[in-house]
Amino acid sequence: MRAIITSLFVATVVLASACAERQQIPVAFVGTWQSDEALTLASLSKSETVTPADREMFSNDFFGDRVMVFRLDEGMTYWVGEEWADIEQDYEWYPYDIVASDTTFMTVRYPLGEATWRVEGDHIYVELPEWGFREYYRRIDDWNSRSWP
Repeated sequence: MRAIITSLFVATVVLASACAERQQIPVAFVGTWQSDEALTLASLSKSETVTPADREMFSNDFFGDRVMVFRLDEGMTYWVGEEWADIEQDYEWYPYDIVASDTTFMTVRYPLGEATWRVEGDHIYVELPEWGFREYYRRIDDWNSRSWP
């Protein structure tokens, strides 16, 4: 009987510990954000790793149409504009885990990888270390003000 009680206690402590370690998204990130082409291209222009061919590709209306939506425990991404009409949009919500955070940053683990987002003034940005620049996003609405399919 003592072994059963001890096992239940250990299981409860482990479960409570796991739940307590799950971090919440910082409030500053909750909402709907659209890629900011001008700020992103300004960051790209400072990159020493982007080739001239890549710079040309990125400068040709590549940024500005991606939208990121962060809710408390799930996210969505989609694109706006005619040039993205051939991309099948699923409008599905995907879970994510906050690996680390404070009021000015969050490291998010998605099903396909991990990214660190930071607050800078009225914008948020994600570091693109493989390219050596940041993609900036500006808030376009509040997470409560939008209805989703």
